[in-house]
Amino acid sequence: MTTSVRPQGRVARFAVEYGLPFVVAVLLAPFVITGGHLWPWDPAMIDLGVYRFGVQSLVDGKGIYDVLSPGWNLAYIYPPFAAIVMLPLALGPEWLWRLLWIALLIWAQQSVLRRCGVPRGWTLGLVGAGALVAIEPLRTTLGYGQVNTLLMALVVLDLLPDHRRRWPRGVGIGVAAAIKLFPALFGVFALFARRARMAWTSAAAFGVATLIGVIVLPAESLRFWTFRIPAGTSGPQYVGNQSLQGLTTRFFGMGVTGRVLFAVLAVVVAVLAVLVARYWWLTGHKVFALSLVGLATSLVSPLAWTHHFVWVLPLLVGVITDDGLPRWVRRVGIAWGVWISIQLPLTVLPYAFEAARSYSFGQNLLANVTPLVGLLFYLALFVQLLGRPRGEAAARDRELTEQAEAPAPAQASGQPVTTAG
Repeated sequence: MTTSVRPQGRVARFAVEYGLPFVVAVLLAPFVITGGHLWPWDPAMIDLGVYRFGVQSLVDGKGIYDVLSPGWNLAYIYPPFAAIVMLPLALGPEWLWRLLWIALLIWAQQSVLRRCGVPRGWTLGLVGAGALVAIEPLRTTLGYGQVNTLLMALVVLDLLPDHRRRWPRGVGIGVAAAIKLFPALFGVFALFARRARMAWTSAAAFGVATLIGVIVLPAESLRFWTFRIPAGTSGPQYVGNQSLQGLTTRFFGMGVTGRVLFAVLAVVVAVLAVLVARYWWLTGHKVFALSLVGLATSLVSPLAWTHHFVWVLPLLVGVITDDGLPRWVRRVGIAWGVWISIQLPLTVLPYAFEAARSYSFGQNLLANVTPLVGLLFYLALFVQLLGRPRGEAAARDRELTEQAEAPAPAQASGQPVTTAG
């Protein structure tokens, strides 16, 4: 005899797990970015407006990189494939797309939390609602109408799938990389983490998506891939840029020293992230592992605004719930995650675009805690990794795989266990 969740049970669970965070998000959105209003409901979702204006320009036969959004004068700077994916934004009223975008972000966030092991029901709903309020990258992704949480969900769907197979594993990583490039690091990670098929699938998906952009928008593709698009909103020295280039620029300026140091540190962090994440992934600590790669994609980006650090969500879930991690790893991970979540530099430091040029040494230290702690964290994890027995991770991965693939034990009656469906 099998049982199933009754329809009214499914509706109630959906309302708790997704409806509760959605309501919180709708009420919160107008207060995140200056200029929003709760009534009439009018959140200042600036980046969503940029997406809409860019694709509307495309529909009107103009170049997506030749126009600025009205009021804010911001340029569209994503790859052409992203504009193709976003074409539906040109249809319908803005208020409707704001609601739909919030709904998509909530689906993405809750999907990530569920796959990271947060229990379903009230726990999932309350954790999701609380995360929106407490974690600045999630809150500002919502307020700006950004894509960060959606891209994180595409990657997590590949790396932490449930029993339903939506697409070949790797497609989500490839599509996310085709929209915003830096998720491509997950394809490299998959290759090192003994998931070669996923890695090559992600590369193929990225290639196909990028080729679609070239075929449909050849002129825009030429401009994007030859680095002839608008520079963006501000320089890397702005305190809102929490990448390694923000660190090197604020300390050493935009000269040769700063640029070379950023390039070196970016390569170091990318390599360390893949190596240490491989170890933790193969030994069964998958949520922590993927969070390390995700946060590294922000650190190595030339520009990583605070809302790009949405990978702090699985980091906090991993270090809080995984008692198999070393105590020091959990403590440092929690401290780093909380710091990223509150973004204290934006609260206590002058944050006009040119203000960082006149920071004192102490202000610079405060402004750069996120990349500095991240760099030291990856280095410490790598040093610990050097002390592990050679082959330990691969052996543990084989052991865990065999356990997962082992047939289910028979029931006490001696009859084989069967499943419905």
